[in-house]
Amino acid sequence: MVSRSARLILGLGFAAALPALAPALLLAARGASLKEEMKFGVEAAQRGLWREAIFRWEKVLQAHPDNAHLRNNLAVAYESLGQFDKAEEHYKEARRLDPDSKEIKNNYETFLEMAKSLRSRAPNGAASPAAAPGPAATPGPAPAPAPTPGSAPTPGPAATATPGPSGAGR
Repeated sequence: MVSRSARLILGLGFAAALPALAPALLLAARGASLKEEMKFGVEAAQRGLWREAIFRWEKVLQAHPDNAHLRNNLAVAYESLGQFDKAEEHYKEARRLDPDSKEIKNNYETFLEMAKSLRSRAPNGAASPAAAPGPAATPGPAPAPAPTPGSAPTPGPAATATPGPSGAGR
């Protein structure tokens, strides 16, 4: 049986080591939480709950600002809500962070084509797609588009949001 003083010393030894272990423990706990937030955002986007997806991904972005797939997801979500300036900002940053990603490149190019089309149809010749009316003008989340036969559901009108790597920024 361990004496009371031995337990106290052992307890103090653990307590003294705890501050050194705390950052690692917090990172491990937060990493799981970040992964869960990322996954929850993708699931929300797949159901057309774009505001919820943005909320989750913006939280993750604070800890991982250099994650290109996260930026792509945010761009898709903002595009879906008609917030084209924010979408373009995130697409550009995603391309800068991962210029070799075909998914990000395709999403951004599709976005640019859509923006060009909106500008050409705008009655006042608006120079930016943000000036065009979009789903953000209507209350509630935008509905998710129907998937094409033989493909996975796509959560965006012209692009795809994905969970991306679960680790820290790329």
